[in-house]
Amino acid sequence: METPVRQEAKEASAVIYSVGIYSRLSVDHDDRKSESIENQIEMIRQYIARENADPQKKQRFEIFDTYIDRGISGVSFERTGFGRLMNDIRNHHVNCIMVKDLSRFGRDYLETGNYIEKIFPFLGVRFIAVTDGFDSMSENVSDRKLDMNIRNLVNDMYAKDISKKVMNARKMAAGRGAYTGGAAPYGYITEQTGGIRKLVIHPENAKIIRSLFERFAAGSSFEEIVSWLYRNKVHRISDYNKYGHTYGISGEMLHQWNPGVIRGILSNPVYTGKLVQRRRREGLQEGQKGISDTQGQERIIVANSHEPIIGQGLFDQVNVKLKEREKGSADKRRSGKDAIADEGNMFRHILYCRNCGGKMHAVYYLSRVDGKKSYSYYCRNAYYMDERRCSKQYIKERTLERICSERIRQILKEKQVSSKALMEMNHSEWEKKKTVYLEEQNQIMREKYKLSNRAGMMYMEYKEGLVSCQEYSAFREHRMRQEDFYEKRMWEIRQKIRKMEIREEEQNQFLCALQKTEGYQRLNIQFIEALIEKIDVSSDGMIDIRFRFHHKDGGVCDG
Repeated sequence: METPVRQEAKEASAVIYSVGIYSRLSVDHDDRKSESIENQIEMIRQYIARENADPQKKQRFEIFDTYIDRGISGVSFERTGFGRLMNDIRNHHVNCIMVKDLSRFGRDYLETGNYIEKIFPFLGVRFIAVTDGFDSMSENVSDRKLDMNIRNLVNDMYAKDISKKVMNARKMAAGRGAYTGGAAPYGYITEQTGGIRKLVIHPENAKIIRSLFERFAAGSSFEEIVSWLYRNKVHRISDYNKYGHTYGISGEMLHQWNPGVIRGILSNPVYTGKLVQRRRREGLQEGQKGISDTQGQERIIVANSHEPIIGQGLFDQVNVKLKEREKGSADKRRSGKDAIADEGNMFRHILYCRNCGGKMHAVYYLSRVDGKKSYSYYCRNAYYMDERRCSKQYIKERTLERICSERIRQILKEKQVSSKALMEMNHSEWEKKKTVYLEEQNQIMREKYKLSNRAGMMYMEYKEGLVSCQEYSAFREHRMRQEDFYEKRMWEIRQKIRKMEIREEEQNQFLCALQKTEGYQRLNIQFIEALIEKIDVSSDGMIDIRFRFHHKDGGVCDG
């Protein structure tokens, strides 16, 4: 069956490419007017029209969709429009990407090169940067790659320079008491005052903030505060931002507040008139990725920068209570007297509520006799007050173990599966999983070989004066990073394959024991995750088990 992204044109011998036009407008203010989203898209459309009008070319471009990221930095590929484009590529809707120039695609030197030189060729995707004259399927693409890498390096340096300028400007503004964050904290709005952005009280929301502090100080729990907010139809913050008003009205969805949000409000000194800014910093200007927390002296703290909603005394009183409650909760968890979630339970990844579709959560109690953990699972949505509320689901881990064990033994008996056949089936499943890592190993070896050859060519070009010292140094740095990544990834793959082999042997032993034993056989997490894909629990006690191996009737068991 022909895919929609690439097929032989029925009316001619031309190859049809399904094009995804990608356009990005940066968050910085140095983008020229010509870089607008509309202008970028129009330039690409004109390029497509010219190419399609040329009768000498045995190809035709058809636009599948346009993907836009507006006000998004090019230093990260975590973008909504780009994510949608990649999904359409994986679904074989798009096999050609067009951008105005390389800087619109991305400003991270290594990541941009990785997509263009590795990921897109692997996915069979053609990449064209119109004004840079780069086409990954052109005859001189090898000669153009060096130019592309240099442009990417320049774009990367430009992004770092812009990041540094923006950071310095924000530091200066914050030192003057300006609010440099995004949306104002709940209870405030922002206004331009004296040439800077200041926080101004929102009367209605400020009243809610005062009530939160006063109720907590008076001894109310988070659950009681959440209930009070819901009864009084107070929109949670995200819904307030959506609807534009504090209280819910007829026809609007009302959701309960998250206790974590309330905790964050109660611990935020902004409500005392104090601005604490630059809590985090971008690592771009130092050549790093991501955002990290700053330390005390790096933060910019300005007291009396805006009108307070509560007094300092009430804030201190509330935060003393917060620490006491957190300490009390930690003590309960250590003593085992309170039910707490744990990562060691067997069904944590595969157990779902059949009524609402939500994943069920584990709690355990420590036995007073032998100190062992006893797990149970419940549907958290049963504790919602809003429309997400689900009928209460609850089941013990021992019950699930018994049902799964009996059902697996029943299937083996019905099918008359021998121990040898069972182990062969198990081995086949693990071999499929290992194949993915083995293919990645081979791919890494091929990439290392190509990188080594490229290094030899670059050195000769450098000695002959065809490549500058700066370009050669940039390539060497890139090569060292890539080789370091390859070595680390190869080590990780070897470790994963070794663990798979160990788990395969453990499961072989378990399967043989399960087949021979008539009584109850304890399960383990490795076996559960290998053979069971999903378990649904319904309110009437029915349990639906979906196995990973080929058992067509699935298996519905009465719990």
